[in-house]
Amino acid sequence: MNKPLKVFITYSRKDREAKHRLIRSLAVMKRQGLIEIWHDEKILGGDRWQEEIFSIHVPTSDLLLYLVSAESLASENCYKELEIALKKGIRVIPIIFADCDWKNDQLRDFQGFPDNGLPITKWNNESEGWQNVVDGIRKTISKLESQANPSFGGAEKDLQAELAFERGNIRLLREELDEAIEAYSQSIDLMPQVASSYNNRGVVYWRKGDFDLAITDFDKVIELDSDDAKACTNRGVVYSSKGDHDEAIVDLTKAIELTPNAFSYTNRGTIYGMKGEYDFAIKDFGMAIELQPDYANAYYNRGLAYFNRGEVNLAIADYTKTIELTPDSAEVYYNRGLAYSKKGEVELAIKDYTKAIELKPDYADAYYSRGGAFLRLGEREKAEADLATARNMGADAITALDKILQDHDRAWKVLGNS
Repeated sequence: MNKPLKVFITYSRKDREAKHRLIRSLAVMKRQGLIEIWHDEKILGGDRWQEEIFSIHVPTSDLLLYLVSAESLASENCYKELEIALKKGIRVIPIIFADCDWKNDQLRDFQGFPDNGLPITKWNNESEGWQNVVDGIRKTISKLESQANPSFGGAEKDLQAELAFERGNIRLLREELDEAIEAYSQSIDLMPQVASSYNNRGVVYWRKGDFDLAITDFDKVIELDSDDAKACTNRGVVYSSKGDHDEAIVDLTKAIELTPNAFSYTNRGTIYGMKGEYDFAIKDFGMAIELQPDYANAYYNRGLAYFNRGEVNLAIADYTKTIELTPDSAEVYYNRGLAYSKKGEVELAIKDYTKAIELKPDYADAYYSRGGAFLRLGEREKAEADLATARNMGADAITALDKILQDHDRAWKVLGNS
């Protein structure tokens, strides 16, 4: 029997019960000899705990299971454990336990479980969520076992390919894009039938703006596995970046058929919005929200669609919900300001433009729009001050506001107020 993989669990002490639930969920794999589990509660009296964790057990692990919550993201020890794992090239699997800001953390770059990204605490039946996690871990271990024990020799070659792949992940995480491409290419040269290397290299090409190369890589992934929903989504996003909206919709529709999730619905809805097909867009954003009720991006984009369709009150409601979920987005305040302005509630518009500027001091469009709002209230000095600031920042619409000020002057003269 093969030697079991060593699994290290990173978690916050505040999530201790969740850690115990994870261990119970992995009990069958442990009994089958597939894994052995280590966590900090195995430290004995008299042991040097930092040495046990940071020098012995994390560096020698095969898998690091990161139990993700607001508490673990805030934990310095959890952060250090993750950093050591990344430096050592250890495979990291995030387990999304509770709702938190993990999508803006470095963990977002790793495939985690549950595979739909819905935190376990948000599942109607948490047992199903935990089982989804176990199924994903078992599939990962099976893949690692097959790579480590090929039917015909070449184990060293496969190991080098796996290490190159993990090196690519680390380079991507550090935004070292050219180095990431080099590492993924090495992995592909060694194991040309492994889809994940093509997929990740395609993501890097997309981030570099090399859209055709990205599409070529995603084509290869889909050639290897026509039911790869992630590759369909990724290729759809790249087609959208190229402006090929119809091709993007085809790919995202296929991804949704394979694995319905909020991300794919939101991306397809955004493309429908770009095409001016707001009814379809709003329907897709609604599906995304139904699948993931805390998905701020879906509310925000639905707000844009409602605004473009002239339904200002519904747009304001969605922008407000977005602000509740992500209160530090200058763009959301700015767009809600535009909606209030269109509705005629100029004071509320100014308040939102001001908040947008507070969050993003170089927001030229917000200065421009606030200047226009001040002008509507007859506060010319404030309008001119905002206009001057926007002009200095190079706002595109500054000529239009200059014309508004000139028209304003002419109107006052006609009325005998000069």
